[in-house]
Amino acid sequence: METQPLREPPLEPRSAGWTFDHPSHGTCVPECSSYGSCHCGCGATPKRSAVTSVPWNRYAGHPFTFVPGHQLRVVHPRAGMWSKQGVPVERVRPLIRWLRMQHGSVRAVAELLNMPESTLRGYLYNAKRKRVPPEAAQRIVSLTLAHRRRSRPLELWEEIPGQFEPAVMLLERRPSLALSQG
Repeated sequence: METQPLREPPLEPRSAGWTFDHPSHGTCVPECSSYGSCHCGCGATPKRSAVTSVPWNRYAGHPFTFVPGHQLRVVHPRAGMWSKQGVPVERVRPLIRWLRMQHGSVRAVAELLNMPESTLRGYLYNAKRKRVPPEAAQRIVSLTLAHRRRSRPLELWEEIPGQFEPAVMLLERRPSLALSQG
């Protein structure tokens, strides 16, 4: 009686960013330029496989393609937490804090950004998070910039043709000297 694997092997291709000639899962092949090192580019040395499993692209004695967890940096389609792409979270956190002060709560900001509150809290409080996906960072920046006050009519004219705020001129009132005739 032949036994079946407990789960199906991963499907290929996993990511458009994968540039190697072998599958992203399993072990590396000796012809690979990154043979013996993690394929995310960190330089770490992955463990070697103890067993051969052809459906899983594992061959005994060959190094794995990634150090555990590093495949998310390259392969995962929405790798926001560990991705090398994206915006550093240190650049986004001050904007989220400022938006929270303006709107009163993280929940209110999340509703305005049309994203889950838990995701926004993760950007704000998760110490492990390194980067924010570019689309989310762009929404946060856009909401922050929506609060800026336009000071020059030409700025509004360029952005919204036909609509602009009239320039407000502040005239300084100087107290007139009342000369008393005495």
